[in-house]
Amino acid sequence: MIRICQRNASLHIKGLIKPAIFEGSSIKSAIISVHGINSSRNFASKVNQENELERIYYGPLTPQIKAVKIFSVSSSAAGLAAQPIIIREATTIGSTSLLVALCSVVGFFTFVTPLLLHLITKKYVTEIHYDPKTLTYKATTINFFLASVQLDFKAEDVVVPDIPGMFTTMVAKGKPLFIEARHFTHPLYYAKIMGYDKPLDFKLGVNKDDDDKTS
Repeated sequence: MIRICQRNASLHIKGLIKPAIFEGSSIKSAIISVHGINSSRNFASKVNQENELERIYYGPLTPQIKAVKIFSVSSSAAGLAAQPIIIREATTIGSTSLLVALCSVVGFFTFVTPLLLHLITKKYVTEIHYDPKTLTYKATTINFFLASVQLDFKAEDVVVPDIPGMFTTMVAKGKPLFIEARHFTHPLYYAKIMGYDKPLDFKLGVNKDDDDKTS
């Protein structure tokens, strides 16, 4: 009789525990599913924001510039690594002029060449993306370490210099940039950035007679 009661009690306890276990697992699965939905929504929103930006410009020299800069940086690293060996070998010869010449050549190709290349290519715009909601442009350039640098600006932030400098088409927020009109997806984008859609001012100057009359 006691054994029968123990079996009934154990069966009753198992019957109470199993629904609780199943209920807890269902809650956990529900929480996991809700978390998965939220993460998928956040990822989808980020993807949609990136897709909203329209690429309106691409610089065709971007692959060549990256390849040249990679070669320049790698050659500079090799020159720095080999410079102690070159100096040691040059000192064994005992010629001061030869030592100065070798150090000058190695230093030129190690330091001067990458800097000159960066000064020329830092203004080159590789891509321009446009956000139609905020009317904002995102220009991408390449820095010294081959990393992409992005600049956000609007059409009113652009200044077109009267006398453009070397490799300078416009100045956006004080930064000179170089772009080419033929590589835009549509000419209207180039005209909007450069301010060619604004009305022209044909007033060349003010005459002194007009100044005397107004005074």
